[in-house]
Amino acid sequence: MELSEIINVIRNAKLDEKDAIEIVEVLKNKNLIEITVIKKDNDSKIFTDFLEEFWNWHISPYVKEKLAHGKSIGKQHCYEMTSRVRSFYKNYFFSRTLDSITWKDIKAFSIFLSEKRTKPCNYKGNFAEKLSASYRNKILTAGKTALKWAFNEELIKTDPTARKISFTGTREKRRVLTPQEAEIIFDKINWTNKRSYIGNLLSITTGLRAGEVLAIRKSDIDPKKPILYCRHSFSLMDGLKSPKNGEARKVPLLPEVKNSLLELLETNPHNVDDPFIFYGLIKDKPMHQKNLINGLKAACKKTGIEPVVFHAHRHYYTARLADKMTADQIQRITGHKSRAIYDTYADHVIDKNIEDMAEATAQVFKNIIQIPQKKAI
Repeated sequence: MELSEIINVIRNAKLDEKDAIEIVEVLKNKNLIEITVIKKDNDSKIFTDFLEEFWNWHISPYVKEKLAHGKSIGKQHCYEMTSRVRSFYKNYFFSRTLDSITWKDIKAFSIFLSEKRTKPCNYKGNFAEKLSASYRNKILTAGKTALKWAFNEELIKTDPTARKISFTGTREKRRVLTPQEAEIIFDKINWTNKRSYIGNLLSITTGLRAGEVLAIRKSDIDPKKPILYCRHSFSLMDGLKSPKNGEARKVPLLPEVKNSLLELLETNPHNVDDPFIFYGLIKDKPMHQKNLINGLKAACKKTGIEPVVFHAHRHYYTARLADKMTADQIQRITGHKSRAIYDTYADHVIDKNIEDMAEATAQVFKNIIQIPQKKAI
């Protein structure tokens, strides 16, 4: 009998607890599974079902609680967590109930995540045989956050996350453009997409993230000073939201970059009160993020330079300014929150810091921005 026929027989059969145990025992004898938990009653919620509900932005009590207390939690974040639950938790925990999960189970799951994986048949897209330490931690967070909340809400009697489990490892160093490569890409070639060019130029000269670049509107550009107010980030799922770390900040703009932004604003075809600088086809949404990414890829390919990801601009900006400014001064501009001491006093950016950063930025990028208007075509 074919496997598909066996599965159909089981699916359509009227099974009781005894039948289920017999089926599972067969799988155990074949060394296909190790742990079995039979659902006891309606109150014993399946663990993975609980995780999916927990990360469902629309119905999750955890999300509602966050939002009610003024804390930020985006739809995109919940979607990514749900994807991790479906990709890694579903098959591993199978029919385990929420109240059966222990610290040992999470520990065993962490070991499972560390093992080498086999690429499934007909799998499309990028596939890693070994998950990075940072990504394994993100997968664990999807379960640990939910279990901690369930314990605090007295849905389970013990806290499976009470003992710390996390991965450490050397993160693969992100490739960043060299100053010579940046000069070639931004000052020596013509880009085919004006919005893509200016968006990439804005990022590398300010350290803005892709979502922060797309969120820039007319009101975010200071009309009198070369200053940009980074108040929002943009994603397709969440629309306009607070920047990462939840804090708005002031960013110094090179005068030439500010002029390019204002010139681009003049070409916006949508008649709205506060238009997006990097406008898209729909008046209340900016262009798609892929325009920024694809434009950078095309520029690298055209020059024969090894490709870099868009976020590498942020690393370039931070690294180049590090020789001229203190770490704390840079953090105030970029919105980094890696230093605990910074959180205690960097509530706002003083004008002097803006002026110092603007002067340092002008020195760093003087070879990249000579006559930027001729490149934005």
